[in-house]
Amino acid sequence: MLGLIRFALALAVLLSHVPGFDWALNPGVVAVICFYCISGYLMRCSYQRFTRLAQTPVRDFIVDRVLKLFPQYLVVLAITVGLLWLWGASPGFWLMNQQLSPLKLLWNLLLLPANYVFEPLVISELLPHPLVPPAWSLATEFHFYLLLPLLYRWRSLFMVMLLATLAVQIFGFVHESTRFNSDNLGYRYIFGVLPVFLMGYLYADDSGGRRPLAVVLWLLYLGLAGCAFTDTLIHQQRAREVLLGASVALPLLATTMHLRGHAWPGRIKALDERLGNLAYPIFITHCLGFFIIEHVTGMPVRASASFVLCAILVCLLLSMPLEILQRRLERARIALRGFASMKTDQRLDSDTPARINPAPSA
Repeated sequence: MLGLIRFALALAVLLSHVPGFDWALNPGVVAVICFYCISGYLMRCSYQRFTRLAQTPVRDFIVDRVLKLFPQYLVVLAITVGLLWLWGASPGFWLMNQQLSPLKLLWNLLLLPANYVFEPLVISELLPHPLVPPAWSLATEFHFYLLLPLLYRWRSLFMVMLLATLAVQIFGFVHESTRFNSDNLGYRYIFGVLPVFLMGYLYADDSGGRRPLAVVLWLLYLGLAGCAFTDTLIHQQRAREVLLGASVALPLLATTMHLRGHAWPGRIKALDERLGNLAYPIFITHCLGFFIIEHVTGMPVRASASFVLCAILVCLLLSMPLEILQRRLERARIALRGFASMKTDQRLDSDTPARINPAPSA
């Protein structure tokens, strides 16, 4: 049921960007943290397969991740740039109230720099937001992809990085200033949020005996969440949201992985796969969808039943062609690396390179 979970998390991010909802806790932050933990799990399993089945695992893994993320992202970026040039900046939706420039476009094309729109590390040409606003989190995730081969290869480096970044994240939770706080150190930057990825990574390492360490890390997050929600030492709203996400993420992942081994009917598996494939397109298109609705219909971007329903429908319409594009590119991606993606019902630690039209989930 991982596809359904990822689809629901993408919808949570969509809802979090609709202005006017009076959220006690931002569901988008909780969802992104859950995404990071799931990514840590899946990428550890994926890279392990590259080390077993690829001749040049580091290079092939990075190329594979580029082919997975970039085609759909570049299509959405191109449409966004075209509409901003044609229609101008959004008057009513702050995330699309942007001006175009050649340098800004270049930074967005590279994706990795899109993380640097938050103090104190800012690329001013990217401000106020990436052209595809959720791209900052894709950039954070790509930082993790670049680190993963090193962390997999050297366990001593893994522990140093885990402890160092955990210290940075906890400092961000406790310390509050305009330059250093729970938003940038606890949520945005890889050198603060890396432990969330590594919690999922460690949970995937059952055969290596490090899964208990994932549970220890989860218990630490649970304790910190207790401090945050009782206003003890941790007082920032963003810290509460991140810690809630971290507290939910591992049980959600564990439950999902347990259900993954269940003998689900074929139709349920197919639906789960399709929903999972739509999660990433929804994640990257929803701000564009809001912009289109605002301009075409004149409907204000705000928390109303009519707008939310329209937004979900438009995002699905935008996402379906992107999902078809990715499925068509999947054959080239598999041919290039020489083995297939893990099927939704395949053991994640399997050495068997599935060959027949697999699910493009990892």
